[in-house]
Amino acid sequence: MRLLDFLGKPAACLLTSDPFRRWNFQRSVDDDLPEKTINYEASRQGFSFTCDSDEAITTIFVEADDIDKSLIDIPFSTKRWALQSMLGIPSKSGKPHSHPILGEYGAWDRYDQERHSIHIEYEPHLDRIRRVTLMRADAVP
Repeated sequence: MRLLDFLGKPAACLLTSDPFRRWNFQRSVDDDLPEKTINYEASRQGFSFTCDSDEAITTIFVEADDIDKSLIDIPFSTKRWALQSMLGIPSKSGKPHSHPILGEYGAWDRYDQERHSIHIEYEPHLDRIRRVTLMRADAVP
């Protein structure tokens, strides 16, 4: 399965699949929000995902370039212009900015499809990917 295929599936589907079943995930629950969310994080691998209250995966975060290429085939060294050449014109984009508390953020592009969105955040001062976020369409902010 590719990572996008896990969106909407039960967390157990991902957690029992290779290579994830060998990773150490920490589970946490946010129940102080309007809607309960369940989070799984494998910090050592730079990978995490969020589920709804039914433990169906809503969002996947990839922050490392060593994820199996059969799961995600976008190298983090890809330049923004090259990624836009591959994926086309983004649905939405943003410029780099600095937050007084959270620090610097790089530019970003979002590609919306009918069932999902792919959000690419770039490094603040480098032309390379910092984070890839995959979201179900109903989880897009």
